[in-house]
Amino acid sequence: MTFFLWSQFAIVCLLGAMSPGPSLALIIRNSISYNRMSGIIASVAHGLGICVYATVTVIVLEFILRNSETIFFVIQICGSLFLVILGLIFILKKNNEKKIETYQIHSSSFTQGFIIAIINPKILIWFTAIYSQFIDINATFFNKTILVLTPSIIDAIWYSLVSILVTGYGLKEILNKKKFIIQKTIGVLLILIALSLIYSLISF
Repeated sequence: MTFFLWSQFAIVCLLGAMSPGPSLALIIRNSISYNRMSGIIASVAHGLGICVYATVTVIVLEFILRNSETIFFVIQICGSLFLVILGLIFILKKNNEKKIETYQIHSSSFTQGFIIAIINPKILIWFTAIYSQFIDINATFFNKTILVLTPSIIDAIWYSLVSILVTGYGLKEILNKKKFIIQKTIGVLLILIALSLIYSLISF
């Protein structure tokens, strides 16, 4: 995997982590209700949950690629189209959602962070969409490891950063005020990257 290709992959992973949702709400809740360390612990656990999904996705997609290139190509196209659709949803979604609030979950921060990642089926769909664009049947074990660790590390670092900022700089209020703009910006970036991936597929 070239550095440029990895950069595209890392950007998509970062955009996925940055998109507002239940995971973000959980990290903010733990950070504010308990303390900064509680939020960071939940962030690391969430990254481990992402790692589980990433590992399963890479194994399954590699199996499909080895047995049917046609099916894998269809998955690649569908994955790119999914990113386009997701981008459009982010752009067209009205700003009528409730503010990012806290969750009343009574268990450890680590368990919460891990479970909130594992029980979200959208993450599996998301990984299928993005990994289908970047997985290579001839990739070395090192490259496959990079594919698995990249989203996990980005996820853990992003949410840890959120925890640090929200406990010191009022990030919750900023996110609530700028949520609409963030959502649309992520949508546009997803569409641009998806169109670039589709072009590379059909021009190959």
